[in-house]
Amino acid sequence: MIRQAELKDHPIIESFNPFSGSREEDIMEKRLFVFTQEGLVCGFISMARAGILGRPYIQYLAVSPNSQRIGIASALLSYIEEKYTEQRLFVSTESGNKPMQKLLLKREYTSAGEISGANLNGTNELYYYKS
Repeated sequence: MIRQAELKDHPIIESFNPFSGSREEDIMEKRLFVFTQEGLVCGFISMARAGILGRPYIQYLAVSPNSQRIGIASALLSYIEEKYTEQRLFVSTESGNKPMQKLLLKREYTSAGEISGANLNGTNELYYYKS
């Protein structure tokens, strides 16, 4: 089941959040959605407050390590895609994140370019969109 995140979800989200910073603000601004399985939060997706170039932008997508490779990330993407059927939807990932790149291509996202030097770890940030 996918639902809007609540503050009570914050500790479990942070237990597998691979991104810098806390997702608490995303929850409070109602921009974060969670995938639950048997009542447990095992994945989340968050939209950027301002989007990118005036278009919706998926800022964060993560699935707990114990729940990966069973379709949760794809389900979360579908949930957001259904909300933005009339707009071009953007998402990005690091050049080293091959599983995410594979998922986006499988879901028919189109490459929109990359930014070099943006990530502290030296990877490029790859951008994709879905129309």
